[in-house]
Amino acid sequence: MIKKSYSFEKEGVTYDVYTFTNATGAQMDILTYGARITRLCVPDKNGVMGDVIVGYKTAEEYIGCGKYYGATIGRYGNRIGNAKFTLNGKEYTLEPNNGKHSLHGGNTTNFDAVNWTAEICENTLVMSHTSPDGAGGYPGEMQVKVFFTLTDENAVVIEYAAVSDKDTVCNLTNHAFFNIGAQDTVYEHELMIKARNMTPVDDELIPHGELLPIDGTAYSFYPAKKLGQDMFSDAQMIKACNGYDFNYCLERETQNGLEHFAYVYDKESGRKMDCYTTLPGVQLYTCCHFSLDGKKKHGDHAALCLETQRYPNSPNCPEYPTTTLKAGETWHEVTVYKFSVQ
Repeated sequence: MIKKSYSFEKEGVTYDVYTFTNATGAQMDILTYGARITRLCVPDKNGVMGDVIVGYKTAEEYIGCGKYYGATIGRYGNRIGNAKFTLNGKEYTLEPNNGKHSLHGGNTTNFDAVNWTAEICENTLVMSHTSPDGAGGYPGEMQVKVFFTLTDENAVVIEYAAVSDKDTVCNLTNHAFFNIGAQDTVYEHELMIKARNMTPVDDELIPHGELLPIDGTAYSFYPAKKLGQDMFSDAQMIKACNGYDFNYCLERETQNGLEHFAYVYDKESGRKMDCYTTLPGVQLYTCCHFSLDGKKKHGDHAALCLETQRYPNSPNCPEYPTTTLKAGETWHEVTVYKFSVQ
């Protein structure tokens, strides 16, 4: 069941919160501002419901916050080096908002900072947004829809569809901050990511077309290990980041089918989150420099993000899977976070 549970106005704009409730009593809140997940309550091993989303206490606090908590990210999730790329022989200049680079779509028309239109279609909430030609420096008017579903099996299904009237680049994701236990950090969370390579980055977190084999290194989560095991490793990139903020190249059996790529498990609560996607990569982010006075006071490593994606800086790296969206074609991807207990 989905219902509009709360509305409020700020500076003449009305924002809505939609609440999902499934047959088991699990609940999820979606805020139209940023098409973002603000609450997700699922049971622990004792059947006690708990919110596994790190964020603000109230929906009002998200408006204009400049943060990505739980939001739909676009037009381009992750970083584009030097805030520019060339497509069809023409150079496009984007909005630099991460030093000289562009992160998560820029800072004026980025999808996390717009108020989406919502429509309930049976058990799915359809969020819609039109991004004008030239928004943030990107070519093409883009029509975007994001479909959110909470199944009776406690799976959050996020389906993306985007169409542009000009050739452009596209890389949509969701930026939910998860902590599936009761601890203040995710050090005790066991994580598996099905990846044997990652995209190495320079000291400004920009990859340049290379792949780095990671088997047996501090970067690898294949096989699974606790996040805290190598969080303070002397490995160069981990030390520079104060944790993990890297794109993992997923080991896939098919090119674009929905496949299991990761799980997170918290022994104390018994919660497990299994992750599925049609995409080739995932950004693991462990809140490396983090401070939030939200649902409670949060510091470094309070949560983890698993942002499914094509690779960062791909428009400037022909070696990586393409992020080009041809005019009239549909960018269509699916990601699922499924919760259970052990």
